[in-house]
Amino acid sequence: MRRSAAIVELERQIEKIESRPRSSGGSVPTGVSSLDTLLPEGGLPRGQVVEWLGPRSSGKTTLLRAAFAGLRATGESIALIDSAHSLYAPDWTGLIAGEGRFWVIRPPDPTEAVWCADLILRSGAFGAVALLASTHGVAPVHTNLLLRRSVTIRLQRLAEEANAVFVTMGHVPLAALRLSFRPGRVQSVQEAFGPFLPSVRPVWVRVGKRGAVEVPLLCPVCPSWGPEPARDRKGPAT
Repeated sequence: MRRSAAIVELERQIEKIESRPRSSGGSVPTGVSSLDTLLPEGGLPRGQVVEWLGPRSSGKTTLLRAAFAGLRATGESIALIDSAHSLYAPDWTGLIAGEGRFWVIRPPDPTEAVWCADLILRSGAFGAVALLASTHGVAPVHTNLLLRRSVTIRLQRLAEEANAVFVTMGHVPLAALRLSFRPGRVQSVQEAFGPFLPSVRPVWVRVGKRGAVEVPLLCPVCPSWGPEPARDRKGPAT
């Protein structure tokens, strides 16, 4: 298969960086204490595939950003593969500063997203990689698989070798952990604390697969954003 210019350029950029020392196991706290208490070992597992599911405006992007911000604070490098070109860049600028790298990769052809994930994980230079290629809802049985079984196995092996957190915003086979989010109603806190503090909204999270119990989290919401906890550029709902 002929490689596109974007893939060739990504390979060239990866060749310029050195891989970080590889260890094994461990977990990464999300920075949301109420969520970390629900997760195995208190955070997202390294070297495993994590499904990050939820409908639009469910809070999943805000929580993912919080988790990656905590990882950046430790000096880890992060790569976001935004094949849908849906991220709202200003919301992520806080992750640029500090040690390590923060890459956002937007392949011109969405079908090249998996190849980008392969190259990034294989480099061993990133502590967390997120494949943002789906806006599916919380019921993965009603959606198409984001990745084929064989592809998921390959990427999981590469994540294990790199000791990296690998998150897919979409349903994949053989995921080690599934987080499913859905929104609650925004609740104002202005009456108790004054008119200038942000509101909060409950975000329900289901950790695990069949038989999992949903638990509410509190997610901050900026008043100027309206009911959405994080903005994106996905366009009209379909």
